[in-house]
Amino acid sequence: MLALGFVTQKALADWQNTPLYMPHFQFYERHSTTIRTTHPEKILPAIADYDIQQDFLIKTLMSVRQLPQKLLRNKSEKTINQFGPHSFTLLESSTTELCYGLRGQFWRPDFGLEDVPDASAYCAVLRPGNAKLLLRYQVQQLANNKYVLCTETFIYCPDRATRLKMTGYWLAIRLGSGLIRQRTLKAVKHELEKVS
Repeated sequence: MLALGFVTQKALADWQNTPLYMPHFQFYERHSTTIRTTHPEKILPAIADYDIQQDFLIKTLMSVRQLPQKLLRNKSEKTINQFGPHSFTLLESSTTELCYGLRGQFWRPDFGLEDVPDASAYCAVLRPGNAKLLLRYQVQQLANNKYVLCTETFIYCPDRATRLKMTGYWLAIRLGSGLIRQRTLKAVKHELEKVS
């Protein structure tokens, strides 16, 4: 079904809680944590406001990912496309869910990102060669003052050639990306539980 985060057609047909912004996808990753708090309304804002640069390991992993861009850039080129949370487009924000979108050729050294100003642009038909990524955070109550915070990554590729390129990239970054998600969840959990 989900070996290494690859989603089969059969698994997709039986999928529960399919995201509105991405009903079809071939790649998937999920991480979660349980948070004990009397202020559940602060969970998603804490995710939205989390500065990944404050975590040394996340900062290092992001720098390693940007190394090919730095090594291959034209000497006359003065800027490096910095990739981070600001690269994503906010698609949905409610009391229980945050969704961020990204479109491009993520396997390229410069990420090949498209300009996606809003949800409408995100939902537009993809041209062959580009992929679409959805990052979703959801909060669900488990018990009194006990909540699960889940982060999910969904990726859709419109054609076989794009899927093959994404497969190689996915295998290369999946563990590091998962570690970033886990550390983000852990930091938010720590922040919220110390004030509850």
